[in-house]
Amino acid sequence: MVREKTVEKVIKGFIAKGLMLDADTITRETNLVNDLNADSMDIVNVVTAIEAKYKITFPDDSLLKYDGYTVQFLIEGVMKALKEKHRSEVTPE
Repeated sequence: MVREKTVEKVIKGFIAKGLMLDADTITRETNLVNDLNADSMDIVNVVTAIEAKYKITFPDDSLLKYDGYTVQFLIEGVMKALKEKHRSEVTPE
């Protein structure tokens, strides 16, 4: 299972690369819109990169309003999706 700290580092890296920032300036509390001036396309790009990296899909009901995306929210979403993915791979249907 992937460690939460690893997920945090990957997410910060995607955000930093997409918005041309230093990853060390991004915290778990960082809001992509309010703190980093990300637009909706930036958010889509970050979420898409995360989904591709971990081979997961954020459920539609877990997605927020445009200005609700924080690093912590993304970490929690990835960890939840990975747990569900792992459970479905282990449990026969």
